[in-house]
Amino acid sequence: MWDMIWNSAGLFLRGKLFKDTRLVLMLLAANIILAAVVVVAGHLAGIPYLVDCLVAGLLCGALQPILFLNLKYA
Repeated sequence: MWDMIWNSAGLFLRGKLFKDTRLVLMLLAANIILAAVVVVAGHLAGIPYLVDCLVAGLLCGALQPILFLNLKYA
């Protein structure tokens, strides 16, 4: 199991895990930015920080598989 994890991490860091690594990084960055926007918007709306982070984490965590649905592996 650990060998599979280390092998996948190594392939990802070398840019050989996905066919289009740039697309993967752009989708990941978009999801991170969305989480940050949700946290800041919640803070400005007066929502407690813990609740705000939980909502952002749940929303973006649920969105991640949908974003990565059509990615192709090399």
